[in-house]
Amino acid sequence: MKHILVVNGLEAPMLRQFGCECDRCASPERQANTSVSLLGLNGSDEAEYHVLVDVGIGVVDSLLQNPYLYGRRARLDWLLLTHWHPDHTLGINQLCVSYHLTRQRSGRDTAQVPVWCRAGTAAWLQRERGYEWQTFLQPHISEENEPPGRLLPPLDLGIAGLKVTPVTVSHFGADRSPDDAQQVQYSCAAFIVETAVAKTVLLWDIDSENEWLVSPQTEVERTAVAHLAHADRLFIDTAFWRAKKHRATHPSFDNVQRIVANLQPKETLLVHLSGHPDGAGNPGWGWTNAQWTAAAQEVWQQKQLPGSVRVPAIGEQFEL
Repeated sequence: MKHILVVNGLEAPMLRQFGCECDRCASPERQANTSVSLLGLNGSDEAEYHVLVDVGIGVVDSLLQNPYLYGRRARLDWLLLTHWHPDHTLGINQLCVSYHLTRQRSGRDTAQVPVWCRAGTAAWLQRERGYEWQTFLQPHISEENEPPGRLLPPLDLGIAGLKVTPVTVSHFGADRSPDDAQQVQYSCAAFIVETAVAKTVLLWDIDSENEWLVSPQTEVERTAVAHLAHADRLFIDTAFWRAKKHRATHPSFDNVQRIVANLQPKETLLVHLSGHPDGAGNPGWGWTNAQWTAAAQEVWQQKQLPGSVRVPAIGEQFEL
């Protein structure tokens, strides 16, 4: 079986902003929140499994254009969630209801879709997406509240040749209990995806304070970094061009450089992009994906950072 990854989206929460005239908002390129699909293809290029990672705005539109999932080929074996924020979960209703109805019309199985997430995310989804949670999803909850820098047990997906290991990360806008905003409840995970021939790391959403990725202090953190290091591909959250003076909800490109210098991937792929948080008149403001790539590659060359860097495209495929 051939394992591939398909990019469904790479945008930050806002996508295009109503009333904005920047280059990014004016670009005709289709946009969707950050998400990928993991697919296993047989000799006839038919999907033997489909694992979807995050389902924000525009993600279902990307799935509709995936040739391996078109029409009766559509399947969804697992939904994995990095965390509960709307730009990673708003598409759950469209995904689940439409998938249920199309399978029902064709007389196929309409069983609930298995979903994996951390306990903090589960608590939020039960509150914010209660209808979908109870009706269409089969929860597999990681019942823990481990701090950042821990490997969690590999997921039991029942897929031969594919290993997915969650890693705890912090994203302070999400790391709070739905019942008490002052109570820390770690809700976010990154994923290490491994096959017999390649390792891919999906490292979003993280905040600017995941310093363990650069300088691990404990044996547990060093173990996590060792598993994240030397990936064939690193998909990494890159919301800002320059680092903020305060703790930020997402890493900047400055943070990314430090993380990459330590993790040493062969290819770095920038995702969770936005042209707006840096502010008008600053680098990063209104940049298209092509501008992000050009600016990042110039820095990469100047600083001789490991491997290559670029922004991927929606629909782009990577062999796992």
